[in-house]
Amino acid sequence: MSSQNFKDWESVTHIDPLILQHLKKKYNPPAVPQKDQIVKQRKLGVLYAAFLGVIAMIMVVLLGAIRCTDVDTILINSSRALLVYCTIGFVAGKIAEMCVRESAKSMIRNMLQRTDQLQNAAANEVADENGRND
Repeated sequence: MSSQNFKDWESVTHIDPLILQHLKKKYNPPAVPQKDQIVKQRKLGVLYAAFLGVIAMIMVVLLGAIRCTDVDTILINSSRALLVYCTIGFVAGKIAEMCVRESAKSMIRNMLQRTDQLQNAAANEVADENGRND
């Protein structure tokens, strides 16, 4: 890790310089994601609705064709299946989206707590080293 990266890190964080110096010796700074690494967020509800609706519609059309059903009946039944399964997919997607969001929040919360613990430990080590030098 070059000293330039630590200078950049120092400019965006609000850590005591003594603690930062201690951290430079022990730990690497976190990597900052590049623009091309940031993924566009898509709504899971819409994705699930589209996927399930289209699959249901295709299945009803195929079953109707296999059974030699009238085209009007196939279209009515496939439209109903599309609407029902789009609704089910949308609800399932919203639930999945909430689960993913809560999981991400808890992971971030845990990482922040861990960072605070590391900063406190580093501050205590620096204080102990300064106390020994005095």
